Amino acid sequence: MSGSAPIPAAAAGICDTHVHVLDPQRFPYAAARAYTPAAATVTDLQAFTRTLGVDRVVLVQPSVYGTDNTALLDGLAKLGNAARGIAVIDTEHTTDTELGALRRHGVRALRVNVAVNQDSAAALSACIDRAAPHGLAVEIYAGLSFIVENRAVIESSPVPVVLDHYAGVDPATGSAALGTGVLAELLDTGRVWVKMSAPYRLPGRRGPADIEALTRHFVQARADRLLWASDWPHTGRLPATAPRTPDSVDPFYDVDDSAVLAGLRRAAGSDENIHRILVDNPATLFGF
Repeated sequence: MSGSAPIPAAAAGICDTHVHVLDPQRFPYAAARAYTPAAATVTDLQAFTRTLGVDRVVLVQPSVYGTDNTALLDGLAKLGNAARGIAVIDTEHTTDTELGALRRHGVRALRVNVAVNQDSAAALSACIDRAAPHGLAVEIYAGLSFIVENRAVIESSPVPVVLDHYAGVDPATGSAALGTGVLAELLDTGRVWVKMSAPYRLPGRRGPADIEALTRHFVQARADRLLWASDWPHTGRLPATAPRTPDSVDPFYDVDDSAVLAGLRRAAGSDENIHRILVDNPATLFGF
């Protein structure tokens, strides 16, 4: 495929690589959590993916479930081969038997959540060590400074490393942001991926034009190592300083996902690039 027109919205195999299932009635949230989101069930997710023309999803363990991946596994069972998972484990206590079971049920990566859980560099190294024997990738949700500081660990990882939410690059500075040179070099290893998701979580929460410019920068750098994700159902709308109690529900962001996806298609610049990002790359990384 070539040219500037994007692939059709109904192209087969489009994958949203970052969604959450939240079902507190069936699977209660962890007592120790940073926020309390509303429910977003598998049925809700299926309605959402139909609206966008998405065939495949990657379920990501949300922080409100801690290291209890029961809801994630239930979602994977319901969705079957149309879904893969990214789990969160206790690197000291989760057994190899448990990790093997996670993989058999569709988990293909483990998550290190620096942004919410303040996971450390040691936690990242430990997660990579536990993932490697099981052929699992590792996903990092962190700011760009953490990624730069831990470049050596990421670069030497024997398993693929996914950098969540645009790797924390500020859209206002884009390619001029401190650390993007390191990021480009990490992408060039071929073992590091960037997930273009949740622009509303980036510094400054810039407008669509800034996001498209940032997306275009990544596409020009390494289109074959990029993933797209909606981050549905867009949790954590309350500012960090807002008072929270276990009973207060944190609303979802109001996001026009169709518009975000349209912006990605424009920024991709060609049929070949958008097909890589939406179909080929996730199929390669997550084994669809």
